[in-house]
Amino acid sequence: MNEQDLDQILDEIRQEDCPEEAVTAARDRVWAKLAAPAVCAEYRADYGRGDLSEARRLLLQDHLSRCVECRRVLAPEPKVIAMPARPARRFSVPKWAIAAGVAAVALVAGRHQIDSLLAPSGPRATIESLSGAAYTMAGEPLRAGAGLGEAQVIRTGRGTRSTLRLADGSTVEVNESSELSIRAAWSGQSIHLERGDVIVHAAKQRRGGLHVVTRDSVATVRGTIFTVSTGTAGSLVGVLEGSVAVAQPNNDKLLKPGEHAATTPTLQRVTVKDAVAWSPNAEQYFTLLSELSGIEKQLTPIAERSQARLLAALPLDPVVYGALPNLGPTVNQAVSLIEQRSNESAVLKDWWQSAQANEIKQIVDRIRTLSPLLGEELVFVLTKEELPVVLAEVRTGQQAAIKAALDPLGPLSYAFAGGLIVISDSPAHLATALAQLGRGAQSPFAREIAEHYKRGVTSLLGVDLQAFPRHAITSDMRYLFVDQRASDSEISLAFAGPRTGIASWLATPAAAGSSEYVSSDAVFALSATTRNPRQMFDELTAQIARWQPGFTENLRRIEAETGVAFSTDLAAALGTDFTFAVETPTLPLPGWIFAVEAYRPELYAEAMRRLVATANRLHPAHALTLQQETANGLTWYSLRMAGQPLQLHWTFDRGYLVHGGDRATVQRALATRSGGFPLVRSSKFRQQLPESSSLHYSGFVWANIGDTFGNLGSMVQNPAMQKLMTSREPSLMTFTGETERIRSASRTRLSSLLFDMLLAQGPTKL
Repeated sequence: MNEQDLDQILDEIRQEDCPEEAVTAARDRVWAKLAAPAVCAEYRADYGRGDLSEARRLLLQDHLSRCVECRRVLAPEPKVIAMPARPARRFSVPKWAIAAGVAAVALVAGRHQIDSLLAPSGPRATIESLSGAAYTMAGEPLRAGAGLGEAQVIRTGRGTRSTLRLADGSTVEVNESSELSIRAAWSGQSIHLERGDVIVHAAKQRRGGLHVVTRDSVATVRGTIFTVSTGTAGSLVGVLEGSVAVAQPNNDKLLKPGEHAATTPTLQRVTVKDAVAWSPNAEQYFTLLSELSGIEKQLTPIAERSQARLLAALPLDPVVYGALPNLGPTVNQAVSLIEQRSNESAVLKDWWQSAQANEIKQIVDRIRTLSPLLGEELVFVLTKEELPVVLAEVRTGQQAAIKAALDPLGPLSYAFAGGLIVISDSPAHLATALAQLGRGAQSPFAREIAEHYKRGVTSLLGVDLQAFPRHAITSDMRYLFVDQRASDSEISLAFAGPRTGIASWLATPAAAGSSEYVSSDAVFALSATTRNPRQMFDELTAQIARWQPGFTENLRRIEAETGVAFSTDLAAALGTDFTFAVETPTLPLPGWIFAVEAYRPELYAEAMRRLVATANRLHPAHALTLQQETANGLTWYSLRMAGQPLQLHWTFDRGYLVHGGDRATVQRALATRSGGFPLVRSSKFRQQLPESSSLHYSGFVWANIGDTFGNLGSMVQNPAMQKLMTSREPSLMTFTGETERIRSASRTRLSSLLFDMLLAQGPTKL
């Protein structure tokens, strides 16, 4: 019906004639109804009776709701409570908010002063050595052993060299005609170089960084060796070891060893070697800290072997098989490179002639003596009867030479048989081994070994797990192999059938989003795709129940107390993709994140509330505080324990639950995934992917060795070990789950491991 039709009907009603008698009768009926006394006696009689049927009671309630007179007579008027009048809204700012705002402004404005006030007390540096004359700004002479106060200037004269030791353990070599001062703050120390040249051995910083400031350049480090020069032509920063962040006009960059940054085009032609040529230790810097690393990179990768030549000689029932290449060529090459470099470097030559190097030479000499007499491979075998056997091919006509090389080493049980040398730990075991040669060549374990050779190996370790005592964890495991190739290594675990139980938790390869929350600066990361968490939890609890009777009852009791079913409330809320990462190795607690796929965020949040409530009820002395707030479209949760520094922060982001020890770390993780530079997309990560890489993985482990162990470098007395700990490349290990096998691959090379062992015996001091 439209409005026009409605108006027409209303007009017709208004214009309708109604007899006066009908109007008068209607008025009288209404008035009689209102003025008449109670006419609802039948309902009033029911009021207050307790034996009314349910239907009658409902009729009475309905009548009272419509009859004003009955309600006035029967039901007393409710008591009316006057509410206080609401004051008119007027904007006002609490005094505490004003005070907090003023304090915040003062804190920001005076943050640099506060930073300086919190600096440690004591001298900023000590003059460790001084050759020549050095003065303060006032012209007072300085001597070795003197301390330098805050911002106190030291000026070196013509022909003067000096070494300063800072309060944090860093050392600074100062060239002639240089002027500098040192200032300290809570966030770190800064060297203000007015003019001249310095070479800085920066110690690992506990907080903040070490800065070298010139008029047009700022270099920031946390632990490395670098040089800074400034003068009429501008400023230059060069790196000898580690990395240095440099800020210059329109030029911010991160320098690596051998790189430099200059503020003028003229200085671009100056090399780092030129910049440190004035130092009496210049040769040490470039020889000791760079040459050994260069030697390792020049070593020719050990050739892979695709045929198991000694497999036909395996004794009966082999359970452990290890094969190493003939290291003679690699050792010869390494020695040749060291001796060649020693002719050019006095520092390297001194080390090669040291007592530590002499111990290495004795081992090297034995290898170099025996290597030409043996074949390309050395095999170790352990049989089921715990019989140890070492096998190697003997080159034609070299038996006498091998005997002459081995006999001076003392009693050794060995014999020649079928072109091989066979070695064991006793004459009795040697006789048994000779009688059993070749009887294990057709075993299933031997056939599995042959399959690994087909893919090429430089070294190999295999274990027949079925031959060892079995228990719940290893009952389905069959073989464990470690394959080392020229460019990467692989660990594989084979099963007797399809993976089941705990071994099946690692899922088949798939794309994982949780790893994109990890930044490229992370020092450690563990990422994996798994089976359904609820199924994993149920299998784990069933396994524990078999080991510990009563576990199921205790779990049910805990679930009853907390009101949380761990399987259906917690495990069921999570997905199959998770990543844990350590972003910053800070003390006392590192900055970490844990990202996991979340199917049911509401289940997880409610379960955490119940757990916290139960914990506070059972342990009020260690009360937990769970807070929730909304910011930038996300719901944030925080969990704190009274009197403890430990905190837990988390939020839900695009299908993932992201945890962290502090909110800033979690926010950084969110920004990394939203458009930052995640670890898995960085070049340093992709460079470490093994050659046998695929499109997806079941998981990976990342360790940035230099950053992870760099903080421990100051605890190691051996400078070569410090170098080894801080300069090694990151390592990456990938995991791939197959139906009957789990494989793990990485780029770790055997020659790199050997070089690390060699470097660990390096010089005792610079």
